[in-house]
Amino acid sequence: MAAGTRSTDRSADRRVRRSHRSRSRSPSASRSRRSSHRRSSKQRSVSRSHSRERSRRSSRHHQSRRRHRSRSRSHSRKRHKRHRRDSDDKRSRRRSHSKSRSRSTARAKEKKQNDKPTITSPSASLSQDSQTEKSVVDADKTQVNTTEDVAMEDVSEPQKEAQLTQTLAKIAVQEIKKEEATVDKEGEATKAVSQESDDKQEPTTPKPALDVSSIKADILKALADARSTIAVIKKSGANTSVATTPTAATAPVTVGKESEDNPVESPKKETTPSPQQPIPSPKKTVPTDEFDMFSMAALDDHNDAMNGSTGVAAITVDEVALQSNCDDAEGYYSTTIGEVLNGKYRVLGTVGKGVFSTVLRCQCITPLTTDTGHSLSVVAVKLIRNNDVMRDAAQTELKLLKELGKRDPRDKKHCIRLLDSFTHRNHVAMVFEPMQMNVREAMKKFGGKGGISIQAVRIFSKHLLVALNHLESCGVIHADIKPDNMLLDEKQTTIKLCDFGSAFKADNGKQDPTPYLVSRFYRAPEIVLGLAYDKAVDMWSVGCCLYEMFTGKVMFPGSTNNEMLKFFMELKGKIPNKLIKKHRQAYIDQFEMEPHFTEDLKFCSRESDRVTGKPVLRLMDTIKTKNDLVGSLMAAKSATDDRKQVLELRSLLDRMFTLDPTKRITVRDALAHPFVKGS
Repeated sequence: MAAGTRSTDRSADRRVRRSHRSRSRSPSASRSRRSSHRRSSKQRSVSRSHSRERSRRSSRHHQSRRRHRSRSRSHSRKRHKRHRRDSDDKRSRRRSHSKSRSRSTARAKEKKQNDKPTITSPSASLSQDSQTEKSVVDADKTQVNTTEDVAMEDVSEPQKEAQLTQTLAKIAVQEIKKEEATVDKEGEATKAVSQESDDKQEPTTPKPALDVSSIKADILKALADARSTIAVIKKSGANTSVATTPTAATAPVTVGKESEDNPVESPKKETTPSPQQPIPSPKKTVPTDEFDMFSMAALDDHNDAMNGSTGVAAITVDEVALQSNCDDAEGYYSTTIGEVLNGKYRVLGTVGKGVFSTVLRCQCITPLTTDTGHSLSVVAVKLIRNNDVMRDAAQTELKLLKELGKRDPRDKKHCIRLLDSFTHRNHVAMVFEPMQMNVREAMKKFGGKGGISIQAVRIFSKHLLVALNHLESCGVIHADIKPDNMLLDEKQTTIKLCDFGSAFKADNGKQDPTPYLVSRFYRAPEIVLGLAYDKAVDMWSVGCCLYEMFTGKVMFPGSTNNEMLKFFMELKGKIPNKLIKKHRQAYIDQFEMEPHFTEDLKFCSRESDRVTGKPVLRLMDTIKTKNDLVGSLMAAKSATDDRKQVLELRSLLDRMFTLDPTKRITVRDALAHPFVKGS
């Protein structure tokens, strides 16, 4: 029985286990297990995200605390510096106040010592009085002389004599009154001194008597000298000359008795007055500039003086200025407004000053007639510096200008015309037609920040190329074309090429090479490389000018020749190897300078470090083109400029900026270019 129950229990257990296994293997059980696993995984992910968020917050908190600490430290440092600065300022102010107090006390002590009364002896006082009397007499005599000089310039001879007599009589009466007053004062001073000497019981010397008659005699003698001077003026007439000293500030103008013998004194000799002749007072002297202006006003008021009549009023500025040095330390001519040059041109003002000369604006005393039949009343006079080298260069310029004018009788070639030439005080003077302004001034006045319009550039380009064609036909190379040497007329419609100081005749390429010809911004590559150059250098300069006219910016703004080469290659690529080899040979053999390229034809870029500023040498085998000519021209284009014309200008400039001068566009081809031909 018992065995049967155990077997039934075992079978029941087996059934229970089987049912449990079957339930666990059922789909519902597996789903429940999966759902519980998902819930646990979600919980774990949520806990992880919470922990990450807590770590982020803590890190942000730590970072904010660090920033706060750094800010507090910087603020504390600034406060400390400010406090130190304020304390230093207070110390310096205290020191300055103490120094000023010490100075003020020292000055007060000196003032007290100087304010103490001093007793002088009667002999010293009398000597001082006599010296003052002599100085007063000399000043009055000088006043008489200067009064004679000024009066004799504007008044006729009988009136001059009457005026001088009246003036001298008045001066004599004033002198007598002054002497009587001084006698009274001296008597009172003598009495006071005698009383003091009686108190001290010291012997005194008697006061010397004042000789009034001698003073009157001196005045009468001065009157007689004035009358004799008037008589000399009557006799000499137009031969009267003006004697001056070379002192610029206080050079008196006087009429001497010996003017007939010495009409003009040398500026190197200074006239020293004798003891009998009084020294002129500074207040009564007539400076040379004032005399010049006065003389010119007299010439304006009297037509007969303009026509060459003689007399004191006809003394010109040239006669006075001949006796003084009119050159500055650098050899430039220092002119005077109203001065007459060569007897034809009166100076109205200074137009400008260059490296070689000074340009003056002058009025023609008689209208000047040009070769084309025009009558000019105002001209421009160019005075070359007083230098042997520049004087020789001026002779070459005169020769070229005469040839250019002779080959252009109708004045259609846009080159400045030479009207006259002369020598003025060792300065070569050239007379030109007057022009309004140069192109650079016009760009500043009308162009604003940018350049001028594309249509104006088109017209001016044709004018410049016509001038280049004229120079080429005469075999002349300008060698200094830039906006400053292009002049506009009064209507601002015509441009002319000027300043032929650097120009020369093209002798089949026999010019001496130099790396510094032409102004640097307008210098062609062959000049920088030290190679032989010809008329192509002017074409390169014209291209630089046209670009600057339109954009208002310099095309190649290099500060050195090395930087100029870098700008060239950034626009047009590397320079051809054959030019580099010739460059190396010229720099080493002729100039004895360091070349801009190495033996393996690498460019030596000489730069300065951006941080330290020290010079740095960079070897560049290939140079990338950075400058975009089209982009820069289109950026300068205004709303009224034609896009087609801007692109045509780009095409012309691209041919003008050819690095190889033999392949650069010629003047004839440039005149036939669409950009120029359409104007």
